[in-house]
Amino acid sequence: MVIIQTIKRWWDSLWQKEAQDKFGVETIESDVMKAALNDWVNIYQGKPDWTLPDDKGNVDIESFNFAKKLCNETARLTTLALGITVEGSARADWINSFMESYIARMKNEECEKACAFGYIILKPNGEGIDYVMPWDFKPTHATDGKIDGGIFHDMHHEPDSKWYYTRLEYHRFEEWRVPMENDFRLYRITNKTYKSTGTNGIGQECSMKETVWANLQEDVAYENIEQPLFSIFKMPLSNNIDMSSPLGVSIFSNAQKELKSLDIAWTRLEDEIFDSQKKVFAGDMLIDEPGKPVRSRYTANGVVDKAGKPLPRYLHILPGSTTGDEYHEVNPALQTADRLSGIDHFLNLVGVKCGYSTGQFVLNGRSGHVTATQIESDDRETIQLIKQIRDSLQVATDGLIYALDKYADIYNLCPIGVYEVTYNFQDITYSWEEDRLRHWQYVQAGKYPLWLYYMNFEGFSEEEAKMVAQEARSENQSEQGLFGEE
Repeated sequence: MVIIQTIKRWWDSLWQKEAQDKFGVETIESDVMKAALNDWVNIYQGKPDWTLPDDKGNVDIESFNFAKKLCNETARLTTLALGITVEGSARADWINSFMESYIARMKNEECEKACAFGYIILKPNGEGIDYVMPWDFKPTHATDGKIDGGIFHDMHHEPDSKWYYTRLEYHRFEEWRVPMENDFRLYRITNKTYKSTGTNGIGQECSMKETVWANLQEDVAYENIEQPLFSIFKMPLSNNIDMSSPLGVSIFSNAQKELKSLDIAWTRLEDEIFDSQKKVFAGDMLIDEPGKPVRSRYTANGVVDKAGKPLPRYLHILPGSTTGDEYHEVNPALQTADRLSGIDHFLNLVGVKCGYSTGQFVLNGRSGHVTATQIESDDRETIQLIKQIRDSLQVATDGLIYALDKYADIYNLCPIGVYEVTYNFQDITYSWEEDRLRHWQYVQAGKYPLWLYYMNFEGFSEEEAKMVAQEARSENQSEQGLFGEE
């Protein structure tokens, strides 16, 4: 694992150096941020450095990998019932066509990765959206703490080819001066492609025509671009690792020590349970005649007695004995309750240091009926954290939609038109059962359509709901008529 981590860091620094040399620009990602990102990736994958084997290959601490659960839960709450609608024109409809897959990607994986790694980059490619991980992007410029320039890294290899192709795509704003006119900014994108026979470097520069990126332009500049043609979704956390960096930090960056303590607590519980089996020690007279080598009674299936029958696996034979006086039992006492209490302590501490409310992460969870009002009161920190991440996601999505709009202009993908974006996020204190009961009371009070209740809470289609509601109405009217005749 150490070798893999070293190679990853080496390759990351190699392509960064190549990119800087090819474009004559310095990246603004510090070594301390690259080291931190490497740690976050390993922790998220359940391979933190504190689980590395010692010189003899022994592993003292195993990963509980709660970081994965933490990021998954944060992403789940952030994207709960997420809805994004773009309306207003044919251009809006074209942009909106990307939103369904975008929402699905955010719900299933991309939001979770942003939580784990601090940020991800969203970039239109003309046909869809690229979700770029931090190790495939090197920022080169930022304005007011917002990254507006950087180099993207992409690789391609055909299984039946010896060539490995690399593309570096450099985005930046450039100031231009026209004689007798005012200064203005251009947004410039430069592509360079390379090929090599392995992954030990990007190799030699080659023509884009021989690559899968042949349809792209090598160098192009655009006017009337106010924002970068990519967007960054990052965690709304202050960067205390490199306070001069505009890059985001992992949701668990402030709780790495506590994650280690949690792994230790969990490992010790597992060790104790594994070692808790009763042990019985007895002399070898139970399995062999005195003076006969004891190992003659050991088989592939364990120890057997004089008749050849298997003995319980908790029985341990003491060689060299000829009496039964050596017989004794050992019954280890489990401290499971104390161990679990310690695990709960560190689970809670991790959650608190990541911005969650006390008690958000415990093994036993809350007991009894908990109302939405109680949740809102008890989970104020959780609600505020998720609200901040949702705001960050909305800002990033606005930037992505702006980039999509400009790509449509550049490549004439659809007519020019205005658009309006609507965001819907479900309240994390929402209780479906409370909502159902409340709406049923509205139905009984005549303030809510019965068919809409059937559709929203009983799973009926609109047509089925209206048909059933009409039948119920007709039957009620019929019954009222009969009673009226009586």
